[in-house]
Amino acid sequence: MFRCPSCGSRDIYPVAGGYLGSIYLCHACGYRGSLVIEDDPPDGEERD
Repeated sequence: MFRCPSCGSRDIYPVAGGYLGSIYLCHACGYRGSLVIEDDPPDGEERD
């Protein structure tokens, strides 16, 4: 599960990727960058 490092939203998606990595876009706050927070879902919540 990925989270936006700016606002903490889970509404973040890769928009570009390739050999060197991915660029992510947060639909909640507009953050665009390669740094995201990856964490495990809370207990009882299914994995995406």
